[in-house]
Amino acid sequence: MRIHPFAAIRAPAHRASEVSCPPYDVVDRAEAAQIAAAKPNSFIRVVRAEVDLAPEQDPYAAATHDCASANFDSLLSQGYLIRDPEPGMYVYRQSKAGRRQAGLVCCVDVDAYRTGDLVRHELTRPDKEQDRVDHILRVEAHTESVFLAIPPEPNFHRQLSRDMNDRPLLHFAAKDGVTHTLWAVHDASKYEAIFRDIPKVFVADGHHRSAAAERAARSLDPREDPQSHRFPAVIFPSDELLILPYHRLARLPAGLDSQAFLRELGKIAPLRALGADEDPTPTGRGIVGVRAAGSWWSLTLPGALDASPLANLDVHRLFTHVLKPILGITDERTDPRLHFKGGCSASVLAGELQQGGWDLAFAMHPTSMDDLFAVADAGLIMPPKSTWFDPKIRSGLFIHGFGRHASG
Repeated sequence: MRIHPFAAIRAPAHRASEVSCPPYDVVDRAEAAQIAAAKPNSFIRVVRAEVDLAPEQDPYAAATHDCASANFDSLLSQGYLIRDPEPGMYVYRQSKAGRRQAGLVCCVDVDAYRTGDLVRHELTRPDKEQDRVDHILRVEAHTESVFLAIPPEPNFHRQLSRDMNDRPLLHFAAKDGVTHTLWAVHDASKYEAIFRDIPKVFVADGHHRSAAAERAARSLDPREDPQSHRFPAVIFPSDELLILPYHRLARLPAGLDSQAFLRELGKIAPLRALGADEDPTPTGRGIVGVRAAGSWWSLTLPGALDASPLANLDVHRLFTHVLKPILGITDERTDPRLHFKGGCSASVLAGELQQGGWDLAFAMHPTSMDDLFAVADAGLIMPPKSTWFDPKIRSGLFIHGFGRHASG
C-alpha cells in the first residue's frame, strides 16, 4: 500500500479550537448554524457553507459550493488556516474519557480505491456522493479526511509512539470532551516502508468522502497536478478504535399497531418485557432492546440464516427477521420509515423516538472491528449505518489542497 506525505493546510495551534469543527455529516443544519454563530471563523462555514445562505437555499446547489470556496479562501487569507512549508506526515491523537487512539495522517492514491486496496464495506448514496464531488472540485481541496484502519501492526504502533515523544504542533480540548493533539512526523519514509508490507487498508468511516475523491479525480489530469489524484486519510490501528452501536427507529406500516407488532415479534423470537428499573441496553451479541407501546422489551434475535460474516451481524439479522418481514422495510438505505441514531444511550434513543414521532426503537449491540474486517475481506457490503466510530476525526485540523491550493 502506497502512502504519501503532503503539505497540510491546517489551523495554527493558537486558533485550532476556534477553527476546527465536527465533521459535516454528524451535525444538521441547525446545529451547524449554531456553531457558525458562536465561532464566525469556524471551518463549519466551509464544510457546511449553507449556514451563510438563506434557509431555503438548497445545500447541494452550486451557490453553496461557491460559498464554501470563498469561505475557505477567506480563512487562508486571514491566517486562520496556514500551509506547512514542506510535505510531511503527521500523528493525530484523540483522547476521551480515559482512552486514546492515535493514527497517521497521510495521503493515499485514488488508484488504491479503484483497485480495492482500500477495502470498503458500505454502499454510498448517490446524492450525498455527488454533493461531495461538487464540493471538492469547487473548493479545490479535500477538506475532510477519510478514517482508515488496519489490524494491529507492532512496527506501526512503535513508530507512532516515537513520533509522539516530541512537542506537538497543536493540543487542545474541544467542547465535546475530546482532546486533539497533532505531531509532525520526523521521517515519513519509515511509515512508507511499513505500509509497503501492508497489502490493504480498510475504510472505517468516510465512504462518501473516498468515493467522491475518486470521482472528482476522473475529471482532473494527474500529469498536471498529482495532488488531484490523492486524498487525505488518518490510518488507525484497529485495536485502539471504539465502535458504538448504531440504533434504529421505525414507523409502523398501515394496519399494524404496536400491540400487533409485539405479537408478531414474539412469534419469531424470545421476547421479554423489561421492568421500569431495568436497563434496556443489550448485554451482548444477538440481543436487541425494543421500545414499543411505551415500554422496553428484550429481544433475542433468531440465528444467522447462513455462515457468511454478513449474516452473523446483528443489524443484518434484525433486518432479515424483523424490519423486512414484519414492517415491510425492503431497502434500509431509502425507506423513509426507517431512521438511524448512532452513538447514544438507550434513554437518549427513547427520547428521540418520542420527539421524532417514531413508533419503534431498536437499541443495538455494537458491531465489532473483527466483524468489519470479516465482511470487508469477504467482499460483502454491510447494511447502512452499521458502525459508529467515536470519536470522529475533527475537521479543519489538516486539509489537502490541489489545483490552486496545491503545494507543488
